[in-house]
Amino acid sequence: MISQENYELAKPFLIFQLKERGLKSLDSRKDWDTFLGWKRRGRSILYGSEGFRVDMVVPHLISKTRKSKKFGFVTRSKILFNRDQIF
Repeated sequence: MISQENYELAKPFLIFQLKERGLKSLDSRKDWDTFLGWKRRGRSILYGSEGFRVDMVVPHLISKTRKSKKFGFVTRSKILFNRDQIF
C-alpha cells in the first residue's frame, strides 16, 4: 500500500486522470498501489489494464560506507493501479 503522504501527493493527478477516462473516483488509499505492491498482496493486474501515471517520493541511497548508509528522498514517476483493475 502506498504511504499516506504519497497518496495525498498523487490524489490530484489520480482525480484528473479518472475524470479524463470517465471512471468513478476511489477515495481510499487502500484502493491504489503499484504493480509490485499488488503482487506482494497476492493480487494480479488484469491483462491490458492501463495504469495511472503519478509522481511519488521514494527513498534513495546517497552513500554507503562500512559503518553507515545515508538516505535521501527523490521524486519519481510511478504507475498506480486501482482495485477495479485487479483480480
